[in-house]
This record gives sequence, C-alpha cells and structure tokens, in this order.
Amino acid sequence: MNITQDTLIKQIAEKENMNVATVRRLFQSTEDIIFHYLSSTDPSEELTIKLWNGIHIKRKYIKMKKYSKGMFQNIDCPEHVNTKAHLSKYYNRQINQKLFHK
Repeated sequence: MNITQDTLIKQIAEKENMNVATVRRLFQSTEDIIFHYLSSTDPSEELTIKLWNGIHIKRKYIKMKKYSKGMFQNIDCPEHVNTKAHLSKYYNRQINQKLFHK
C-alpha cells in the first residue's frame, strides 16, 4: 500500500477542518525549508532535522577518496553528502505494539 502526499494532505485538511490548499501550502513550505537546510549549510557539518518524535533526516558528509575494488582500480569518488531518513527504535516499537497488540 502506498499513501501519497496528496492523500495525507486531504486527510489532514478534513481532520483539522482546514482548506486543502492551505494544508498543501504548509507541506510545500515545510519541504522548501527542509531542502534549504539540507542544501545550504556547510557540507562538512553533520546535520539532523527532527521532523516528529521518532522521525528525523540525517545528512552526513563523505570526503573525496580513491578506492579500488575488484576490477575497479583507483576510482575517484568525489566529496558528497548522504541523506537518510531514520525511525527511532521507540517509534518502531510503538508501531509493532499497535499492529500486534503486544
């Protein structure tokens, strides 16, 4: 099952008795602000954006390096950042408790 952003926007608008366009603008603003933080702070600085309790986005800086692996010898890997979303163990535990009534 895939739950789209559009589905979430409509559900939030209905639950909070708000206009769908307003909720859509909030989502867009949130996305713009998150993207701004991820793309404009110093790349070598590790960054964590806590979205909600138990859900966060982490950005990690990877220095330029040369590596050799198997038939690939002396490959230059440019400096870059990795971004990943993380769910805390607590959040996963809460989901499992709700799903399986533990």
